Amino acid sequence: MTDFPVPLDNLIAYVKALHPDGGPLDNVADAMAVSGVLDEQADALIGHFVDQARRSGAAWSQIGSSMGVSKQAAQQRFVSRASGLVPEGQQMFSRFTQRSRNVIGAAGRIAKADRIDAADLAASLLAEPEGLAAKVIHRAGLTDEQIFTVVGAGPAAAGEDTDAAALRELRFTADGKETLKGTLKAALRLGHNYIGTEHLLLGIMFAGGATGQALVSLGLDAETAERLLAIEYAELQAQRKAG
Repeated sequence: MTDFPVPLDNLIAYVKALHPDGGPLDNVADAMAVSGVLDEQADALIGHFVDQARRSGAAWSQIGSSMGVSKQAAQQRFVSRASGLVPEGQQMFSRFTQRSRNVIGAAGRIAKADRIDAADLAASLLAEPEGLAAKVIHRAGLTDEQIFTVVGAGPAAAGEDTDAAALRELRFTADGKETLKGTLKAALRLGHNYIGTEHLLLGIMFAGGATGQALVSLGLDAETAERLLAIEYAELQAQRKAG
């Protein structure tokens, strides 16, 4: 699987955007939530905000409480790595756009055994035809039927708008969870503080599972998707300027 690193600055900006008016301890709690779906850079991300909280005067007991651990556990994790803290080092659904929430809601309706997998998510991207993911798929010259056939799921019908609270009730298979991790990485990699359908598409590819490989077999890999997505972004910006 190709490694797509996420700049730490993008991680920090994303966490700050979760609670723009929050204080240092809110940032620590949010960093913990985000790091829970990241495989790498988690300690660096949490460490950055722990350092900020300490600089603001927060006690280790308060920091531990924000992290959901004891004072001693927080200190053991972040105190004294040569120079002390490492400065470089459930909220996610609130950053999903309405279209991306609807995609996951649609995936939930077609999921087998009430658990959403990557194939369900891939098929459901096409339930939002105006979403950037569907546009990228079609720009790649692929039809809805080709996607349904190759991933072995779908079609997924569009439904009523899905809210973030409803998403938290859904369950995911292991590869579905990996897709969500990849989705967050895709948004952070692009420097976005929201998660759209395009990030779900990239997340499927970044997860490196069977569904991502199925899309690659149709000629749609992560690099191609990012290239086509750049065209979509450029066209959107041109339309806004013209309007």
